[in-house]
Amino acid sequence: MTRGVGRGSQPVSVNRLAVARLREEWRVVDRWWTEEPVRRRYFDLVLESGQNVVVFHDEERGGWFTQRGA
Repeated sequence: MTRGVGRGSQPVSVNRLAVARLREEWRVVDRWWTEEPVRRRYFDLVLESGQNVVVFHDEERGGWFTQRGA
Protein backbone atom coordinates (compact mmCIF):
# COMPACT_ATOMS: atom_id res chain seq x y z
CA MET A 1 0.00 0.00 0.00
CA THR A 2 1.19 3.50 -0.80
CA ARG A 3 0.23 6.68 1.01
CA GLY A 4 0.12 10.14 -0.49
CA VAL A 5 -0.16 13.47 1.25
CA GLY A 6 -3.37 15.09 0.07
CA ARG A 7 -4.95 14.66 -3.33
CA GLY A 8 -2.47 14.48 -6.20
CA SER A 9 0.67 14.82 -4.11
CA GLN A 10 3.70 12.55 -3.94
CA PRO A 11 3.75 9.40 -1.79
CA VAL A 12 5.33 9.48 1.67
CA SER A 13 5.47 5.72 2.31
CA VAL A 14 5.23 2.40 0.47
CA ASN A 15 4.42 -0.79 2.37
CA ARG A 16 5.17 0.98 5.67
CA LEU A 17 8.62 2.14 4.53
CA ALA A 18 9.23 5.88 4.31
CA VAL A 19 10.15 7.45 0.98
CA ALA A 20 13.73 8.74 1.18
CA ARG A 21 13.90 10.34 -2.28
CA LEU A 22 11.81 11.05 -5.35
CA ARG A 23 13.91 10.19 -8.42
CA GLU A 24 11.40 10.95 -11.17
CA GLU A 25 7.73 11.70 -11.74
CA TRP A 26 5.62 11.45 -14.90
CA ARG A 27 2.00 11.31 -16.02
CA VAL A 28 0.37 8.91 -18.48
CA VAL A 29 -2.89 9.80 -20.24
CA ASP A 30 -4.10 7.18 -22.71
CA ARG A 31 -7.27 5.70 -24.14
CA TRP A 32 -9.06 9.00 -23.51
CA TRP A 33 -11.35 8.24 -26.45
CA THR A 34 -12.70 5.03 -24.86
CA GLU A 35 -15.09 4.30 -22.00
CA GLU A 36 -12.10 3.22 -19.89
CA PRO A 37 -9.52 5.99 -20.12
CA VAL A 38 -6.16 5.69 -18.34
CA ARG A 39 -4.87 8.63 -16.27
CA ARG A 40 -1.98 7.76 -13.98
CA ARG A 41 0.72 9.69 -12.16
CA TYR A 42 3.91 7.63 -11.73
CA PHE A 43 6.70 8.06 -9.17
CA ASP A 44 10.16 6.46 -9.25
CA LEU A 45 11.17 6.37 -5.58
CA VAL A 46 13.99 5.32 -3.28
CA LEU A 47 12.73 3.95 0.05
CA GLU A 48 14.46 4.30 3.42
CA SER A 49 15.66 0.68 2.96
CA GLY A 50 17.52 1.70 -0.22
CA GLN A 51 15.05 -0.19 -2.42
CA ASN A 52 13.97 1.40 -5.71
CA VAL A 53 10.25 1.20 -6.45
CA VAL A 54 7.83 2.63 -9.01
CA VAL A 55 4.31 3.42 -7.82
CA PHE A 56 1.38 5.15 -9.47
CA HIS A 57 -1.80 6.94 -8.51
CA ASP A 58 -4.79 5.97 -10.68
CA GLU A 59 -6.53 9.29 -11.26
CA GLU A 60 -9.59 7.68 -12.89
CA ARG A 61 -10.43 5.12 -10.18
CA GLY A 62 -8.48 6.55 -7.28
CA GLY A 63 -5.97 4.60 -5.22
CA TRP A 64 -2.26 3.93 -5.13
CA PHE A 65 -0.53 0.91 -6.72
CA THR A 66 2.96 -0.55 -6.92
CA GLN A 67 4.25 -1.10 -10.44
CA ARG A 68 5.33 -4.72 -10.85
CA GLY A 69 8.03 -5.81 -13.29
CA ALA A 70 7.86 -8.87 -15.50
